[in-house]
Amino acid sequence: MFELPVLQQADALCARMDQSPCDECDACGTRCTGGIRILHAEFQAIERELDRLPPREVARVLGQEKEARVDESDYTYTACPFRDVERRRCLVYRARPLICRMFGHVEWLPCPIEKVPHPVTGGIPVMQAYAGLPRKTMEEWLAGREAPAQP
Repeated sequence: MFELPVLQQADALCARMDQSPCDECDACGTRCTGGIRILHAEFQAIERELDRLPPREVARVLGQEKEARVDESDYTYTACPFRDVERRRCLVYRARPLICRMFGHVEWLPCPIEKVPHPVTGGIPVMQAYAGLPRKTMEEWLAGREAPAQP
């Protein structure tokens, strides 16, 4: 469909990103919020990733309280459903959506602690094309699925 060329462009852009500054870092984790709109192909990739993971681990993370406090401040936010707030990591990291992959690595979504010295350029046209495609939140994609047949 129309998603494939945009996702191919996104993959090429992300392949140019130096991920090494992110090793063992979770500074952007408090930006992992719920309600992010994603493409259907990204929703499907997340579903495949969840199927691949141990069911107990998926249930543990999805069952966590997602209302989180930022450090010692009074600021709270609702974390992404896949944010492991206990271990401070992403459950679906291998299948994370484009916005998550770009965060901290493009000029208009810089690293919050300036660990990424050279953001990749060219993200704006990719994101504009991405934004022009039909996207929904995870909850909206889930609500649109047909319920399994009852025996």
